[in-house]
Amino acid sequence: MYLILRPKAKLADSVACFQEAGLSALGCGLIDTVALPEATTLLPSLHDFNPDLVVVTSTVAADLYIDALTHAPKPNLSFIAVGASTAKKLSSQHTRVVQARPSNSEGILASISHLKLNNAKVAILKGRGGRNLINETLSANGITVKEFDLYERILLKEPYYTAYFEARDIQCIIATSTEIIDAAYNSFEPDWLNKCQWIVVSKRLKQHLSALGAKNIFTSNGATDSLLIAAANQVKGTQHE
Repeated sequence: MYLILRPKAKLADSVACFQEAGLSALGCGLIDTVALPEATTLLPSLHDFNPDLVVVTSTVAADLYIDALTHAPKPNLSFIAVGASTAKKLSSQHTRVVQARPSNSEGILASISHLKLNNAKVAILKGRGGRNLINETLSANGITVKEFDLYERILLKEPYYTAYFEARDIQCIIATSTEIIDAAYNSFEPDWLNKCQWIVVSKRLKQHLSALGAKNIFTSNGATDSLLIAAANQVKGTQHE
């Protein structure tokens, strides 16, 4: 059975996708997302910055941006989105949307590199913390970067489970961020976590998890449910060889 560690709001959909693919899975929510006051002033702030490109790093950031559009005129902007779901949400409002491949910070930087921007301004819509690689790399290349922290991740007082499980039932754990990995090590026995097979969504997460003591770590090609399911099937195949 697969244990999916994602923010609480995304658990039900992810578990349903796994089950539809014939994979036994349940979800555990250790963190949730809460909008920050900056989300309500996003459009005026974007207008003042006048970016050449907007990077949207999550579906949460995309939802908050789209919510802001209901109260103001739609700006004429170009976007790079992390993940198919984020790209789909943005494409419902804008025509110039590129999906980063792979769906991580490295994929964003590769997409921006292909645009060959000079003396450009890039806005990043994101959650508080994380994604420092994008800002640091772009700034080093002479691009003016402004980050807009639209939400923050908060630790739940008690883990939220989509179903009851015993530790012995879990063959593989799936995690989509360093925050979730850290929350897992604060909520569960580290010895058990380190003995489990893991699937994470980037090399950066693999390094973070490895430093905590995990050994069996598989890296997926992104954080979408379809890519996680593909990774899960690969792991399943190697376990039966």
